[in-house]
This record gives sequence, C-alpha cells and structure tokens, in this order.
Amino acid sequence: MRSALLLALPLIAACTTVEGTGRKQVNFYSREDEAALGREAYEEELKGATILPDTDPRTQRVRAIGKRIEAAARQRQPGMSGRMQWTWTVVDDPKVINAWMVPGGRAAVYTGMIDFVKSDDELAVILGHEASHAIARHGTERMSQGLLVGAGVAATGAATGSGAAQEGAAMAADLLINLPHSRDQEIEADEMGLMTAAQAGYDPRSAIELWRRMQSRGGGPPEFLSTHPSEGTRIERLQALMPQAYELYKRSLGSAAAAPATNAASPRSR
Repeated sequence: MRSALLLALPLIAACTTVEGTGRKQVNFYSREDEAALGREAYEEELKGATILPDTDPRTQRVRAIGKRIEAAARQRQPGMSGRMQWTWTVVDDPKVINAWMVPGGRAAVYTGMIDFVKSDDELAVILGHEASHAIARHGTERMSQGLLVGAGVAATGAATGSGAAQEGAAMAADLLINLPHSRDQEIEADEMGLMTAAQAGYDPRSAIELWRRMQSRGGGPPEFLSTHPSEGTRIERLQALMPQAYELYKRSLGSAAAAPATNAASPRSR
C-alpha cells in the first residue's frame, strides 16, 4: 500500500490542466525544460533545410497570419501563450505538405503546405492547430506518457523474466495507450486551433474544405493504427463545433451575417 502511494505521488504532482479545454494531463517537464527541449528539437529538425528569407512573400504571408494567431491565442490562453517564444519559419520543400510547432513556440511551415492550401483562412487553421499543440503542451505530455509506459513495460519484463512478455507489453502499450492518446491530442488541437483561427478573424468553415481535400488525397494507415484521426472523423467533429466557431468569427469581424449550415462553405479567398 505504501509503495503504491509513493508511486502515485509523482503523478499527483505532475498533474496539470490544459489551458483552453480544462483537460487534466500528466506532464513531468517544467515549462523551462520544455522550452529548452523545443529549441533543441527545432534546431535539429532544420539542419540542412532550405529556409526562405524574411523578404520572401511566402515568409511574410506566414508571419502575418502567425501574428494574428498569436494575438488570438494570447487572448484565449494567456498563461501559456505569454510564455512562448513565437517564431515562424518557412522551409522551401514543395514535396512536404506539413507544418509543426515544437514546445515553446518555434514553428516551421513547408512550402508544400503553402501550395496545398487555397486561402489564408485554411493556412490560419493549420497554424492555429500547430500552435495549439504547443499551448496544450502535447509534446512533453506525450514524452511523460512514454516514461510511464516504459516503466510499466520494464516492470512487466522483470516480473515475468520473459523478453517476449516485455515485447508484447510494449506492443499493447503502443496500440492501446500511445496511439489513441495521440489521436486525442490531435482532436484537442483541432478544436483549440479552430477557435483560435476564428477569433483571429479567419473563416473557420475553411477547415471543412481543407480536410475534405486531405481526405481525397488518400493513403495512410487505418485510423486505429494511426497517431492522427482520419479526415472523416476530423470533419465530423469540426462540423459539430462549427456553429460556435462561426459565431466567434462573426464577433471577431463585428459581422451580422446569417449563420451558415455546418457542412457549408467553400472558403473565401483573402
């Protein structure tokens, strides 16, 4: 009983709340450690990458949208957003349709993603989503989860004396803990990012069209084996959030436009 209590104490101490959703999470990393890890990851990931200069129109576009996303995030999640070192870097790689933000606020957007989106509204949804991962501290939460799973796997192997049992435990942990947990993080970032983009004055309906095009690209593993939800699941959840997001968007513009259907919307161009 006493040993179980001693094991539980670090978990209790590491329990934090995601600013923006109120979800409880376990995170063993301080925000200072998190920022240092993010800086290292950012530098490592961009080694050898071709970075567009500040004068490039694509860099200016991303940073202009990023500044509005940052301002909206500071309104919505001031505690975490105010601690971040917001940085928007554009990587010249037309084959990569991707964007990411490491813990602490440093982000990279690839030209393949810039070419893929059809409007600033869609790009804002992407940037809001990636910023939300950092705001919600998903990176170090996932690392903390890995530490817990690793400790459990090691204990299983030691108790059974069987390497096969340890390997089986690791596989089960991956399928039942790590992957679903990561999908939950993606859904949380979708919600937070949608609301942030809407508050920044970008049409949230663009998210539906964006993920429909992502869906039409095909490929990828089945949803239950993926760290990301399927595009169909994303669309369904975003549609459910759309009335709230659109009202927020209208307020951000001071508009009295009629509310749309949740499945509407070709995004407007900017």
